[in-house]
Amino acid sequence: MKKLYTLMIFFAAALSLHAELLSLQTCIDKAVSNHPDVKAFLYRVQEQERGVEIRRGARRPQISAFAQYDPQRTYALPVNGQFHTVDDDALTAGITLKQKLYDFSKTSADIEAAKIGREIASLSYEEAAALMRYKVRSAYTLLLVQKRALEVRRKDLEAKRALYEQARALVEQGLKTKADESRFFASLKGAEDALASAKAAYKKARISLERYIAEPIGPSAHFEEALLTRSDPIPAPDEERMLGRNLKLKISENERRANHQRYVAAKADRFGSLDLLAEAVHNETLSTYNTTQIGVRYALPLYNGGRIKAQAQQAKISEMKAVEQSASERLALLEEYRSLRADLEEIDHRIEAQKAQEEAARQTSELIRARYAEGLATYMEVLDAEAVRLDANLKLLEAYLVRKTRLYRLEYLNGQ
Repeated sequence: MKKLYTLMIFFAAALSLHAELLSLQTCIDKAVSNHPDVKAFLYRVQEQERGVEIRRGARRPQISAFAQYDPQRTYALPVNGQFHTVDDDALTAGITLKQKLYDFSKTSADIEAAKIGREIASLSYEEAAALMRYKVRSAYTLLLVQKRALEVRRKDLEAKRALYEQARALVEQGLKTKADESRFFASLKGAEDALASAKAAYKKARISLERYIAEPIGPSAHFEEALLTRSDPIPAPDEERMLGRNLKLKISENERRANHQRYVAAKADRFGSLDLLAEAVHNETLSTYNTTQIGVRYALPLYNGGRIKAQAQQAKISEMKAVEQSASERLALLEEYRSLRADLEEIDHRIEAQKAQEEAARQTSELIRARYAEGLATYMEVLDAEAVRLDANLKLLEAYLVRKTRLYRLEYLNGQ
């Protein structure tokens, strides 16, 4: 028997070695690397980088070549005061160059707006990654809570089954009534139903975490369960630091800057542009000759149906809207930050209180059960004590969940 026991321990240890530890950091790394919500923002960064190159292209020389061949063209030639027509083919080919010299800072403002757009895309990627980290941490913590809650429900079911079996034995001995047995049987069935719900909740928590890491969680996986009860320090309050580091607020401020540059570009568009033009053309018609042209052209838009003015007004309105949105986000951030701080300031007291209630409920439950076996307590007292014990266990888990998720949200608001 001793050898069998040793062999069982050996196999259990071997299985635990092969069990996969799915740590929180592993889940975060997988989610940030693989989740499409984050990868989409990474492509947006690359897209905005190309946008900067497009805007810069307007400042560089624009060179194009052209060619045209006409198999038949009619030429009118004056001969002795009269026009005679001649049919012949024609070939024209050439190359043109256009270089923008000055456009009243329109191109510069367009380039600057594109650069800010690139910064916004980069910040949006960081914000998406930070949000994903917060979601994964919350989902991982919820998984740990549901796993613990499942264990609590199993223990509660075992206790209810033991009470039911005890009541049956006491009824058979004539020490208790049939009502005791019926009431404990109903309590047992209720515990079975609660356990089934807890299993479903745990399964849903696993599914949620699987969605974030974009891969299934194996049945042999185990988790950092000590993470749930680890008392991470609460950072000191610093609203200005939070506002300075918050990624959404940075994005909003950059949106305002980008809209301002678009307004500058739209306003400059009404003054036109000064361009350098150069062209070399080779003609083969009735005779062959080359032409060249080089010069400076200034184009001033006189009337365009009010389009340029409307575009400038639209850009100005967008800038003012961005200012108000930034102010609104700032107020919302301060409200959320202060609410999180308020929760965290009292959560440690709540956890300590729930621990004390859990211990008191455990002792009371054991005492009442012993008194019931001796005929000194009723089944109602036993069930009430068990309900209080179960409630204390679950509320302690809820307090741990609140503390962790509030801390994770606080880190997210700080741009972490």
